[in-house]
Amino acid sequence: MEVKLDIKDKRILYELDLNSRQSFGKIAKKVGLSKNAVIYRVNNLKKLGVIKNFHAWIDMTKLGFIEFRIYLNLKNASPKKEEEIIEFLSNKKIVTWVGSMEGEYNLGAKIVTRNIYEMHEFWDELFQKFVNFIEKRLMTIIAGSNYYYKTYLLNSKENHEKESVRTSIELEKIDEIDENIIKHLTKDARISIIELSEKIRVTPKTIISHIRDLEKRRVIVGYGTVLDLEKMGYKNFKVSFILFRLTPEKMNDFRNYAMRHPNIIYDEEVIGGDDYELEVQVRDLRDLREIIRDIKSCFAEIVQDYKVLFMFEDHKHVGFPEKGF
Repeated sequence: MEVKLDIKDKRILYELDLNSRQSFGKIAKKVGLSKNAVIYRVNNLKKLGVIKNFHAWIDMTKLGFIEFRIYLNLKNASPKKEEEIIEFLSNKKIVTWVGSMEGEYNLGAKIVTRNIYEMHEFWDELFQKFVNFIEKRLMTIIAGSNYYYKTYLLNSKENHEKESVRTSIELEKIDEIDENIIKHLTKDARISIIELSEKIRVTPKTIISHIRDLEKRRVIVGYGTVLDLEKMGYKNFKVSFILFRLTPEKMNDFRNYAMRHPNIIYDEEVIGGDDYELEVQVRDLRDLREIIRDIKSCFAEIVQDYKVLFMFEDHKHVGFPEKGF
């Protein structure tokens, strides 16, 4: 059920999307409310389920991880069997996201592993258990992604800010304190320095120093907020494009278009699958069709075909694999 949000709620959500770790006092100044009013509204939005959690974005490749995404199209699978497959995926410690969708595929999952062997082991187990219920599957490796902030919350016509992650060749060295900080911040980006200090058993000054260092080295890329789009009155779609006659200049133009559009939230480059993937958040199919029509018009020379997936439910969404380091 959609929750009615006023402009102040939306501005608070936008600020939490930009940086969910910023203080309530700072947010209050930006949105023109008292600190207590912001705290009240955030707590209410959490109670209503609009805000699901706060998390740190980690560049997994700098820590030696590989990010895979799989899509499954099921056959002869009763609702009970589909629930069994979802439970299998969700219970795996290397799986960070599981979602249901409509379109060419029914289920998707993100798997974060240290090596190809771990992924192969997981893939084999999945098919040994459910091969009779999987008609089609796709596996991709995420090579890079851009996150574009939800400027549609402000009814803005354009966006000019982003966070980028690209596959890193050089690994960053981290110690046990760093590991513990990452584990806690990916579960709750708003955890206080004092609470982190008590949990990790080092001084607040040490915690602050380590967080700043992780941010400087871009191991921690930013701090985001997971929102329930349905309760906000929005729908989430993944649109993937098959491109041809592509040049670096035309690809850069396409990326700039994605960054500027207020309803495009992610773009991703993947190995395997289609050439370019966008995540689009809109109120209805009519809005989605308008965006696709505009893309086809602006990039007719390079867009050969496209596919759409309606991402309607997340079953698991965590910032870091439970298997961890």
